[in-house]
Amino acid sequence: MTQGIYTFPQSQLQFNSQQDKLPPHNIEAEEAIIGGILLDPNAIFVIKDRLKPEHFYVSVHRDIYQACLKLCKNDKPTDLLAVTSWLSDHRILNRVGKNNLASIVDRTVSSVNIDALAADVIDKAVRRQLIKTLNESILTAYDLETELPQVLELTQNKVKSIVEIPAPTKDEYQKWKHDRLLNDLTEIYTTCAEPSLRFLKLHELAKEYSVSPGFLELFYLKSLTAQCTKLLTYEELKELAGSTVREWLVNGLIPKSTTILLAADGGIGKTKLVYGLGKVLIQGEKFGQFHSTGDKRKILYYQGDESPGDMLQALESLGYGEADINKFVKVRFGWSAENMPALIQDLNEFKPDFVVVDSLSTANKFSTYQESQMEYARPILEMTGLAAQHNTTFVIIHHTNRDGGVRGTTAIRNAVSEVWTLTKDKSETSTPHDRILEINKSRSRSSGKKYRMIFSPDDLSFTFLGEEYEQGYDAAEQSAKNALLEFFAANRNIKFTTEEIAHRTQYSKGHLRNCLSALTADGLISVERKPGKANLYFLAMNEGDRGSDSTITPDHP
Repeated sequence: MTQGIYTFPQSQLQFNSQQDKLPPHNIEAEEAIIGGILLDPNAIFVIKDRLKPEHFYVSVHRDIYQACLKLCKNDKPTDLLAVTSWLSDHRILNRVGKNNLASIVDRTVSSVNIDALAADVIDKAVRRQLIKTLNESILTAYDLETELPQVLELTQNKVKSIVEIPAPTKDEYQKWKHDRLLNDLTEIYTTCAEPSLRFLKLHELAKEYSVSPGFLELFYLKSLTAQCTKLLTYEELKELAGSTVREWLVNGLIPKSTTILLAADGGIGKTKLVYGLGKVLIQGEKFGQFHSTGDKRKILYYQGDESPGDMLQALESLGYGEADINKFVKVRFGWSAENMPALIQDLNEFKPDFVVVDSLSTANKFSTYQESQMEYARPILEMTGLAAQHNTTFVIIHHTNRDGGVRGTTAIRNAVSEVWTLTKDKSETSTPHDRILEINKSRSRSSGKKYRMIFSPDDLSFTFLGEEYEQGYDAAEQSAKNALLEFFAANRNIKFTTEEIAHRTQYSKGHLRNCLSALTADGLISVERKPGKANLYFLAMNEGDRGSDSTITPDHP
């Protein structure tokens, strides 16, 4: 039917041995592919990695498909208007024929079977190439001036180049389908801020892929838990890490770009503790033995457990009404994990250093999963990715169970980098206001440390009293550690070798090595290690954010 309007390139392909037969082809399939791409903007993504322009038998189809590939590569639509414009701009439209393009679209019903049609077109193209190659080998065999070993070698190489062409496989198609579904899901979950509209989009996406909405939820969760980098070389590892020195917001307490779970029973003061830490970050103050690495940090509070009035009263009691604090704090009420796009927008626009989610229960108030199910931890996994992407630290407030551990599935604890618990001191000598902060889990410092604090119900502040030591600890060594912390605090950002520190503090180098090792393990100071060189110890502070208490001594070696 349609063959009469095309000129078949027989002489070009040199099909000499079967001149009474046309080479293998499927013009109807080629037209259906072109029409499907012009009708459906997503159709080309199904086949573009497998189907090449040279697979088309008709040169006009090759031209049209090449135009579609170019438009797709530049993230432009492949509809009839865009393709016609591209062909016209490149002076190919006259050869293709504008009416020919329109008639192809008119004859196309849909792009439903475009992957199967592409497989058939590829099949015919490989057969044509094989026929051409064998015909050329026949002509070479007739050439008696060519030595037989050379004839055999040429024939073998040509045939091998064809039979080793990788055909599209089921695995390749499934990988394409996986990537496309994940891209669609990620866009919906991260850009659609209206929960009801997102639900509708997910429902339509589920119908498109013939799966259930529940499958999409689990599929997205699996993508979050299974992310990993490519196989890195050592040089790529160094480039990815950026530095061998761990970065902190507060040395030894709050790492940068991480997620912290703070769990406590009701009425202990966990929210007030976080408010106090936020003020420390804004003003660049110390919190007990822990030194801030800078000031003017931006704080973002997502409050779901306190009313606006209660929160304002707490912040005012802690001194948040001061002018130098006000502009560094922003607050949202009623946020839930269903509003994840709003969080992403806040991260992009406000660029906070410290994000507080109070609490995990209210963030998951619309979740269809129970606390005991692994899927309940999905928002934490998303925040973990955002923490690294935006160089932001998240604190997620949660509740403890009867045994004092983190309530709910173990996936909650596993999803974060730090786990803190805040409890009342139940010893006989304690007061009702004594609190114990324990670092149960940490990927940035030694864990298992306990710190004593006192909570003041009058101004809602926490006073740091010091570390809780086990029996048998070395008091002299602790005194040396405290002296070293004071030394580094007076010399912020200056890097010292052990020998330099020994000269200035009069401690022996052997004793210093033990103390410095313990301080770096706890994250209280930083260390720069380079192969073949002495370790350099320092207490970091952001350049340009130094307070009046930091001094750079001019006599540093």
